[in-house]
Amino acid sequence: MKLYGQISFLSTFQTFYSLVAGSCIDIIVDMSTVKGETNTYVVLKDDGIPKISIFRDITSENLNQIFEQNGYKLTIYYIEKKWALSMPKHFSGRRTLNMASARCVDGKENCWSVHVDRFCFLNEK
Repeated sequence: MKLYGQISFLSTFQTFYSLVAGSCIDIIVDMSTVKGETNTYVVLKDDGIPKISIFRDITSENLNQIFEQNGYKLTIYYIEKKWALSMPKHFSGRRTLNMASARCVDGKENCWSVHVDRFCFLNEK
């Protein structure tokens, strides 16, 4: 119960921050590997509004993938479990994707995982 209270407080603080002072980018990367084929569903939300929503098959030749939609350019680095966004004014470097859930059946042949992150920045007026 204590953890729930901490998470609730953090979510409330981030929501207040985004409303008063800045913007928040939410990333959700839903990955699945079934019979050796890797699929990814990526969602990027800017202040809760979906800006990128793309499903893609991932090949083993190129594990770094670029997702572009609605003027946003998101790069996912699968091996490192990191992401980067082309917003040099507010965002530089790479951020870590945090595993929210994972499960496998049949050993490790069929696996599903969800990785998330949230990044808030100050809007300049």
